[in-house]
Amino acid sequence: MKIQSIRIKNFRTLKDVTIPFDSVTTFIGPNGTGKSTVLRALDWYFNGKPGSLTEKDCSFGATEEDIEVRVTFADLTEKDRNELGKYTPAGATTFTAWKRRGPDGAESLSANSKSYLPFNAIRGATSGAGKKVAYNELRNSDASLSLPTWSNVDAANQDMTAWEAGHIDQLVEAPESLQTNFFGFISGGKMSGLFDFVLITADLRASEELIDSKSSIIGRILERSVDRAAADEAIAEIVEESRTKQQKVYEEKFKAQLKDITTQLNKVITSYSPGRAVTVSPAEVELKAPRTTFEVAVLDGTTETDIERQGHGFQRTLLISALQLLAQSKAASDEGVICLAIEEPELYQHPIQAQAFAKVLRSLAEDAGKRIQVTYATHSPYFIEARHFDQIRRLTRSSDETPVVTVHFVTLADVRNKLNGVMNPNTVDCKLDAIVANELAVALFANRAFIVEGTTESSVFYGIGDKTSLGLIEAAGISIVPVGGKTLIPLAHAILTLIGIPVYALFDADGGFEARARANGKSSDKIAEERKTHVAANRAALKYFGRNEEDFPTAIVAPKVAIFDDHLEAFMSASWPEWITACNNVEKAAGISLKKNQLGYRTATLKAEGTVPEMLMQILSKMEGK
Repeated sequence: MKIQSIRIKNFRTLKDVTIPFDSVTTFIGPNGTGKSTVLRALDWYFNGKPGSLTEKDCSFGATEEDIEVRVTFADLTEKDRNELGKYTPAGATTFTAWKRRGPDGAESLSANSKSYLPFNAIRGATSGAGKKVAYNELRNSDASLSLPTWSNVDAANQDMTAWEAGHIDQLVEAPESLQTNFFGFISGGKMSGLFDFVLITADLRASEELIDSKSSIIGRILERSVDRAAADEAIAEIVEESRTKQQKVYEEKFKAQLKDITTQLNKVITSYSPGRAVTVSPAEVELKAPRTTFEVAVLDGTTETDIERQGHGFQRTLLISALQLLAQSKAASDEGVICLAIEEPELYQHPIQAQAFAKVLRSLAEDAGKRIQVTYATHSPYFIEARHFDQIRRLTRSSDETPVVTVHFVTLADVRNKLNGVMNPNTVDCKLDAIVANELAVALFANRAFIVEGTTESSVFYGIGDKTSLGLIEAAGISIVPVGGKTLIPLAHAILTLIGIPVYALFDADGGFEARARANGKSSDKIAEERKTHVAANRAALKYFGRNEEDFPTAIVAPKVAIFDDHLEAFMSASWPEWITACNNVEKAAGISLKKNQLGYRTATLKAEGTVPEMLMQILSKMEGK
């Protein structure tokens, strides 16, 4: 059983959002948009104790509204169905439960607090006969429900519950008389052992998480990995033996003394209250066997130290290691699903460590035998993979007086539809690996993106930005994305725009390719083949951006895209000869070829004299969204 989707209402910055989940679900977005709030809402749902939320947790003062978190689970196993019973009738492929905090502070977890309105009349009938009449009336009046023929009350209830499980968006608040509380996660009820949610927050709590308790990470590892039963039984025997011996000592040492006190005391009592007496004896010894517990200490060389005396980086590493061990433990495959939720997994980690951790998390989540689900909120591209763009949830927040958080996400089907007629749907998957993964990963965190064919254009425009105002492009939150060729521009553009990032693009029409090919001695057949390739790429790009298709379009700076009629170097040679001079000077001074060290273009652009061509300044303005 894994999380399929969640809906959060009236919780802190999240007024009302619905979010689909995957094996790995990555939350990105600017600070304050609610990435961590999603994880904390889930932590309240799974692990929150009554009273842990207050009115301050309501969205923007909406204290008269319920705080509500709805979680829908899919991939139900036979064990899940057996434990959940009536909540997962035959035919139901998902299971949903709601957790609420009302305006009065009362909290409840219910698997049937919502219902399909026409079913309420059936459930509300007071007799089996009345339920049958209401059921048949609805079945005859609405054939679209496909309700089976009535057989008995239990079967009808199962049929209705199964229908509701598949049509959650059509459910409304059920009457209180039809609702029952559902005992779930921390109570040790039906969900206990089926799903375990573990949250690591950004604020370090290594000293807490490595104390052997039921809620800590180390406690969960030990619970799943160490059998305490045998030791606990042995300790219980020792305690009982000690209790018996202690009671015997009391009897031996105090029996005579207490007998005298009893006799004397009763003589006095009898004078005041004839017929009554008391006894004084050793109290029954009460000894309880302590729970077997373990502790974690750090060996720093030969010195044993407390965890909190270590640096933040080591503490975080220790938490992550414990988390990884929890996920990899054999019991994780047998004891239900573990969802690892991590706030800023890159925190206090060196880049190489962060990359390694990202790979470990993904490998755990993609191993079906491990039954692991992973989710994190991150600011690091190390935890983003271009080909898994469909697992990214990008949160943005409006600047309204009452801000609205929007969750952006995109599926592979969305991308294929956007590229319809431009790229063969069957080739989209393989083309994903052709995009420079790190560059696209960085762009997903940007305020705006500028897509170019290669690092040449990227270096030149970073140089123009610095020439205008040092760090202009970076300060504006713009990411320049070299995708490795004109044919990949529509794919990168589709992914970024569908996930809510404003994008501008630039490509070369390569109108002067033939003259260069002839100068390089290429045959007529090779030139014809190259021409065909350029024409197909140009027409596909033009079609994608909604422009008239041409074999070789002329130079233009349009609202969505800019085009060089040939390529960058040809444009610079004609429009900014001082730039060519600067490139030659950089090559001579550094003893390099700019064709092999294209980042040198940035230096050449900064050093170039003369005026930056108007077309390049127009493109820069479009990049900034002006």
